[in-house]
Amino acid sequence: MNGVTKTLTVLILCTVCSLPFQGQETGVGSGPDESTETGVTIELTKLEVNDHSLTLNYRVKNNSDHDAWVCTDVSSKPFEVFATPDAQTLRIRKRLDVPSWNLWYRRPSPATYVRLSPSGAREDEVSIELPAIPRFVYASIGGAETVVCTIRRLVLEVGHYDEDLPALVRSILEVADGFSGESWTIDPRIKKTYFRGLSVQGSLEAFDTLNEDPYGEGRVRIPYSYQALTGEKVLRIEIDGVAIPYSGQIETDVNPWE
Repeated sequence: MNGVTKTLTVLILCTVCSLPFQGQETGVGSGPDESTETGVTIELTKLEVNDHSLTLNYRVKNNSDHDAWVCTDVSSKPFEVFATPDAQTLRIRKRLDVPSWNLWYRRPSPATYVRLSPSGAREDEVSIELPAIPRFVYASIGGAETVVCTIRRLVLEVGHYDEDLPALVRSILEVADGFSGESWTIDPRIKKTYFRGLSVQGSLEAFDTLNEDPYGEGRVRIPYSYQALTGEKVLRIEIDGVAIPYSGQIETDVNPWE
């Protein structure tokens, strides 16, 4: 880029639609959301790429008449970043309702969602040193090969819940706590289809200990549940025509256990 800083400022509003599209919001987990507009939008306020770093600033606003809960950290890391399987797109991801085939000795620390009150807005920034090096948390790595390339497309995904997230999780855990059997004895396929709540990690007591006052603190921490906790929606920004150097492994979209 010859030492020249390139700055791009655009406005992208996100609305609910039935099919994924640039600058639009789609339901995740159980399929596209076909409900009415939620009123939660995202605006890209600055994209700056130079020889050494990529800085992306964005603003999320809640235009609805009720609280929304927006993901700010996916675990101990604020976001995931990795190249897609075709090595054409750099994905920056702040979402929890995503598939994962990883086997962890210890699960990642809980993700954090902050409360956004009606008419409230939140500014956030993503900063990445270049060449971009992947940060995998839930995405699965597509082999040990290091890929060195220049990526021409950038996608930012930010998850949010358009409902009372602490109350939603507590209601699931209340039911799960009343289950008298051993969840590990249930066939995984049946559990995934009919007993998803049992996969929402932890007990009600553990959740309340982790989140003593989510409304007062304005945040709630949610452990990863292998997509057992559904309902997350996605705010997405897509930018073409960038030039981002990348060095590292890429994502795989193939389940290695099937």
